[in-house]
Amino acid sequence: MCKENFSIVGRIWINCNDDSFIGNGKIELLERIKQLGSLRKAAAEMKMSYRQAWINIDKMNKASNKQVVILKRGGREGGIAQITEFGEKILITYKNLQSDFEVFLTEQTKKLNDI
Repeated sequence: MCKENFSIVGRIWINCNDDSFIGNGKIELLERIKQLGSLRKAAAEMKMSYRQAWINIDKMNKASNKQVVILKRGGREGGIAQITEFGEKILITYKNLQSDFEVFLTEQTKKLNDI
């Protein structure tokens, strides 16, 4: 047995057609886009390149039958990024799933340490 306590850790990824659709990083990106209204600003806050952020959004939009984020090019002020209603549902669903998963991990960790 473990000298101290065991711990179980895990992460959730949602796949679409065996390809990663969304996980913690993309959820954070969506949350920052929602907060800031800009893909460029969201990427900068995450220390992610604009190109990588754009690829992530484009991949999600193409994988689903509804747009997750609407991107509009801008002029001097820059573009606008907006989370769609479907994107909002993804955020809520993922957060609920993550919460349930954390409860599961806690329960399983307790069982493991009770052995």
